[in-house]
Amino acid sequence: MTINIASPMPGNARTPSCEQLRELDEEIIELLARRRALVRELPAPAGPRAVDPSFTGAVRDTVTRYGEQLGSGSELVARAILVLCDPGDRA
Repeated sequence: MTINIASPMPGNARTPSCEQLRELDEEIIELLARRRALVRELPAPAGPRAVDPSFTGAVRDTVTRYGEQLGSGSELVARAILVLCDPGDRA
C-alpha cells in the first residue's frame, strides 16, 4: 500500500513520512497488545455480555470517550478495540 502525503502539516511541524506512520502503527499495536493482556487478567464474564449492565455501560463510556477525543469514525475504532480486548476471549 502506498501512502501519499502531499500537503504539509500546519505551523512549523514536519510533514509526516511513511516511516513515521509505520512507527506510529507499531506503537499502536504494542499498546493494544498491552491492553489485551491486561483485560485477559480480568475474570471471564459470568454470562452473556449483551445483558450485563456493567459491560454495556463500559462499552457506552468507551465509545463516548473515543467519540469526544477522535471524532468521526471513532465509534468503529472503539468497538473494534472492545472486541479485540474482550476478557471472555482467552484464545
